[in-house]
Amino acid sequence: MGRAKGAFAMWAVLLLAGLCCACVVSEAVIDCGESGLYAVEDLEAAAEIILTEFADFDGCVLHTLEYAGDDVSARELEYYRGTGREHAQCAVFTSSFHSPVNGGGAWEADREYTGWSWLLVREEDGGDWELLTAGYA
Repeated sequence: MGRAKGAFAMWAVLLLAGLCCACVVSEAVIDCGESGLYAVEDLEAAAEIILTEFADFDGCVLHTLEYAGDDVSARELEYYRGTGREHAQCAVFTSSFHSPVNGGGAWEADREYTGWSWLLVREEDGGDWELLTAGYA
């Protein structure tokens, strides 16, 4: 893991450790990867939105969060543009996490969820990311 990625992972863990939430992310591996489309700061901002959203996954334990890559992100952007949405940029992340032992909410009890996608969009380069959808694609 590069120096910038390692610093971001530590920053994200510390940020979320300060939040009072029932989820666990302290052991999570966060990888913003390499991108020809987005600066590291752009992907870190997108990952921060995901981590904030994950804080609402009561009792879940995050294992990994990683940028799915430029090809996946560009493909999803084209798909969503085809549905009439006019977003300028799209970033896709995937994650793995474990659900609460007793289940609850939308989660099956004591299950490992892998390949859970997070699709974020924004209107312009440098604009704010918005979580458009999350789940299995």
